[in-house]
Amino acid sequence: MIESTAPVPPPLSEAQVVLDVIRRRRTVDIALLRPDPVPRRVLEAILAAGTWAPTHGRTQPWRFTVFTGAARERLGNIFAQAYAAGSAPDRDSEAALAAQRARALKAPAWISLELHVPATSKFPLWEEQAALACAAQNMLLAATAFGLASKWASGAVMISPVTAAALGAPALMGFIYLGSPAGEAPDSSRAPLSEKVTWAE
Repeated sequence: MIESTAPVPPPLSEAQVVLDVIRRRRTVDIALLRPDPVPRRVLEAILAAGTWAPTHGRTQPWRFTVFTGAARERLGNIFAQAYAAGSAPDRDSEAALAAQRARALKAPAWISLELHVPATSKFPLWEEQAALACAAQNMLLAATAFGLASKWASGAVMISPVTAAALGAPALMGFIYLGSPAGEAPDSSRAPLSEKVTWAE
């Protein structure tokens, strides 16, 4: 008798843990974070999760810069410089620039999403961008598993060439900020599968 070599699926309970984390992930406003620092070991685990994203040809086009503690003041100055270089009507307003500096201090940790496409990559740009997006999702889910609140911020300042240059990155796809939630996660919903899926059997 020939024994099957097909992989044995994990118990449903193990799969359910992952599915529950996916359903619990929420985008949380920066005003709803507590100031408590995020432990370094937790940040390292979240970053490691990001590196296990799918990547065609294993190009691994992601790089991350982590801003915590006093380094967030430097990040705030970068945000202010990017805002001043942008097209907002109040880009010359000191109050607006001060708000950009203050923004960086409202989250205990920031992780840049830097796109570093290999010079010899034979894959289209969208695949490299998708790989970085997958890395970001892995990190958001890992943050959720650790009980943290998070958001992928991709506004003009977050993807500005000025911000990218300050980090030594060819391009940015935004930042993830995270921290301990100050309250309950916001509710959310999704359309039923019947509205989004076609089965071909």
